[in-house]
Amino acid sequence: MDVDPKEIELKLRVAPEDIEALRNHPDFSGTFGTPTRQTMESTYFDSDDRVLREHGLTLRVRQVGDKRIQTIKAEHPGSSGFERSEWEQVIEGDQPDLSRVDDTPLAPILTDDMRGSLKPLFETRIDRSAYRLNGNDTDIEMAVDQGKIVGADGSLPVSEIELELKHGRPGELFKVARAINSIVPAQLDVKSKSERGYELVEKTKIAAETASDPKLSAGMTSGRAFTLIGRACLRHLIANHPATVQRDAEGLHQMRIALRRLRAAISLFAPVVADDRVEAIKTELRWLARELAAARDLDSFFSEALTPIRKRHANEPGLVSISKMFARKRQASYRQVQDAVGSDRFRALIIDTAEWIEAGPWSTSDDPIVRARREMPIEFHAAEQLARRGKKIRRRGAKIGRLDPEELHQLRIQVKKTRYATEFFAGVYEGKKAAKRCKRALSSLRRLQNSLGSFNDVITCKALCTEVMDNPGRGLSPERGRRRAFAAGLIIGDQQAQADRLLDRAREAHERFDDTKPFWKITRAHSAPPLIPAAGQP
Repeated sequence: MDVDPKEIELKLRVAPEDIEALRNHPDFSGTFGTPTRQTMESTYFDSDDRVLREHGLTLRVRQVGDKRIQTIKAEHPGSSGFERSEWEQVIEGDQPDLSRVDDTPLAPILTDDMRGSLKPLFETRIDRSAYRLNGNDTDIEMAVDQGKIVGADGSLPVSEIELELKHGRPGELFKVARAINSIVPAQLDVKSKSERGYELVEKTKIAAETASDPKLSAGMTSGRAFTLIGRACLRHLIANHPATVQRDAEGLHQMRIALRRLRAAISLFAPVVADDRVEAIKTELRWLARELAAARDLDSFFSEALTPIRKRHANEPGLVSISKMFARKRQASYRQVQDAVGSDRFRALIIDTAEWIEAGPWSTSDDPIVRARREMPIEFHAAEQLARRGKKIRRRGAKIGRLDPEELHQLRIQVKKTRYATEFFAGVYEGKKAAKRCKRALSSLRRLQNSLGSFNDVITCKALCTEVMDNPGRGLSPERGRRRAFAAGLIIGDQQAQADRLLDRAREAHERFDDTKPFWKITRAHSAPPLIPAAGQP
């Protein structure tokens, strides 16, 4: 049995009709050569209460010809599916051999009750074309899989390419992914066959997914911490792609949150990840944020402004007219979203960003200053960021009543980044006192962010309606134009009435944050963070 071999894997989702086109493309066949073909049937096991999944484990028995192979996979905490360990062995029969799992993560949770509760949940039936890529001191396994996942009540198609780095530099893995995407559309995916199998048997519909923070701990290097945070943010972004394509408002909202969290992480770790690629990554993330913004603004406009006021003024004809006009605008904005997330540019952005997080120049540089920043224990880097950003919020927030809308917008961005930093770094500082202070800080930051966010929505709403008042629309009769303009004014007045209340809430939240004591006390045995050497020093 293998001893804790760590995998680095990428999964690319490719349309079934593109698989054959890929195989027949001269660049593909000329580079990857003749494959080894297999038909594999795998059965996945778990208990009714999904104990294995809760512990990040997968247990399967795969049949390849006359051979039965038992595989246990364990996802590394915080890895967001990019890193896993695998234990594999040949067994007899179609059922798991639980007598041979002592050196795996399954052993500590394998109680007598659990042994009796494990049962088949779903199967995969896959035709695999396997390729081995060697060169540049790199060994990569590539599997082109077509088939289906089968449960008791249905099935799901499988059409994907798995890339696994056996040996070498992670950047080589992304070169292969980029080469495939240059031939046919290939979307980096984050869900394994086992995850999709669980969704099948539990009848999980396509829906928005919320963020999940990685597990950081004191003593971890700042570079490793950024990689885990970046992975989690990217997984959050990719996981909400299917719902966003289906014009799900919450899916779009979560996709934007994922973008904001990733951009905040890059800002928080700016001294660590500064390299010659970071600006290009930030530019592409800003592009995607712009493409999603209009649809989200109109979603908020409908839910926060238009729908409530229509309930209070059900017979106002101008509100009916203005609703139809903005509904058309929202449809157009969602078409823009679908075009963006279905584009070559989006797919390239995802692959490039994943590569930069995993293997960007910042992660391998031998420059002594870059290396020192990368290797600094996360508790020191986090403390510096939290203290500096908290100080800015305290100073700027004390003047909330005197700030103009643009200044309030900038304060909101700072609050948002500090909130995300607090969520990212919460687990670094242990103890009841730290946990209590962290909880209070997070609560205050959320209230402050929500109040300032709602105020920003008011400003956006007023801008949308002011445009209607200035230009009610072409082709309208004078009377209909007046009604639409009146309705726009009605909405502006209603939103303005909320502005002062929102600023009062923001002041209260700021005062609460101002009274919160820091939770980022250094508890390790270091009296000071490691010194970053001057340029040119080893």
